[in-house]
Amino acid sequence: MYKHRIRAALKRPLTALLPVLLLSTLCHAADGTGISSDEIDRLAQRAMKEFNVPGMAIGVVRNGEFIYAKGHGIRELGQPGPVDVDTMFKIASNSKAFTSAALAILVDEGRISWDGAVADYIPEFRMADPWVTAEISVTDLLSHRSGLVAHAGDLMLWPDPNLFTRRDIIRGLRYFPLVSDFRSSYNYDNVLYIVAGEIVPRVTGQSWESFVDQRIMGALGMDRCFAGQIPASEMTNLAAPHGEIDGELTVIERSRIHAEPAVYAAAGGIVCSVSDMLKWVRMHLGRGTAPDGTVLFSPARSREMWSPENWWGVSARNYEWHRTHFNGYGLGWRLSDVHGFKEVSHTGSLAGMRAWTLMIPELDLGIVVLANGSNTSARNAVMHTIKYSYLPVGQRDWVATYQELDKQEEQEAEDEAATGPVVDPRPVVEARPLERYAGRFRDAWFGDVDISVTEQGLEF
Repeated sequence: MYKHRIRAALKRPLTALLPVLLLSTLCHAADGTGISSDEIDRLAQRAMKEFNVPGMAIGVVRNGEFIYAKGHGIRELGQPGPVDVDTMFKIASNSKAFTSAALAILVDEGRISWDGAVADYIPEFRMADPWVTAEISVTDLLSHRSGLVAHAGDLMLWPDPNLFTRRDIIRGLRYFPLVSDFRSSYNYDNVLYIVAGEIVPRVTGQSWESFVDQRIMGALGMDRCFAGQIPASEMTNLAAPHGEIDGELTVIERSRIHAEPAVYAAAGGIVCSVSDMLKWVRMHLGRGTAPDGTVLFSPARSREMWSPENWWGVSARNYEWHRTHFNGYGLGWRLSDVHGFKEVSHTGSLAGMRAWTLMIPELDLGIVVLANGSNTSARNAVMHTIKYSYLPVGQRDWVATYQELDKQEEQEAEDEAATGPVVDPRPVVEARPLERYAGRFRDAWFGDVDISVTEQGLEF
């Protein structure tokens, strides 16, 4: 939905948004001192109400101190449990930074190299092009520049859970054609992060999950954050995923938090609380060192993770709103500039869950927003409001801004529906009996697919 909104908005001149921007922009420049706890409380309540999100957890760390950490709303519709700082959410693609950090630890230990060939660590690894197979490095895996089509292979990951294994995913990569030149474009993917995670057991003999839980979560005292198996004693205080189905907000049962780790864990499967995410952010702002002196990785590795390895364009809206001049991807982190400050961040989106981790290193500022709803606007409005309170520039009513964007998207959808279906000018071909389509079909990448006839029609 959000991607559709961006694409649609970019087709419109910025003047289409001018009225709401003028109305919602405050008349004074922010002094950069930040937003009060009471203001964040009111902001969260307003965003949850306006965007139909049951619960949120929000945290802010500044100059090494936790200055705000609080839960809002409820964990699950129809249930009394409130969200608090220990409520665990799926953090989705925020997990990618944990994978890059795990590999940074191994780089510091001299066990791998960022420029090391993936095939040297995983001999059976193959891409469609033999030259790419030989050349693709650990850095390439982490920076979305392999040449694969965006989101290649996601059908092996979702719906979740399924029966695909990581071995299946690695083997399937050889059947995906490359749609752009190697290292020439930004095509976001998840499957290569799963490959990156599998480097860990190949060089350590320890699973990615165990390594991350021990070397990162354990080292930082992140007791409510799990990459691997969640102990039964910790399977409490869990945020339930919510989304609108037929216009009604409901729990998305298949997307609940499970004790077993997901096959895509290295790309998007970590479960965490906002209190522990703040510990994670504070360590990163310390360039790999926690306040108690615990060192996860060196400042050199931090600089490498936060240096762009890939680039994409800046939209007119991003420049208009944030004065952004560059967008890049480092190793597990998105990188950009906002009104002259470097921004290091990553979002996460799974069915029923939204997350965003953001840091402005020059201000020693970190912000975390976790939500148990599918509306991205709530997450974005809260994040931008808090972030801009620390910048010496004008503040905007971000809730109103995203409300207007949502309305525009809904209107565009209605307009498209009103035009009716596109009429195919080709002659109508008489349909064959459904039984003719039933059977088992095999795809080199996906495997066996059974098509059967049911009372509702054909079933995949």
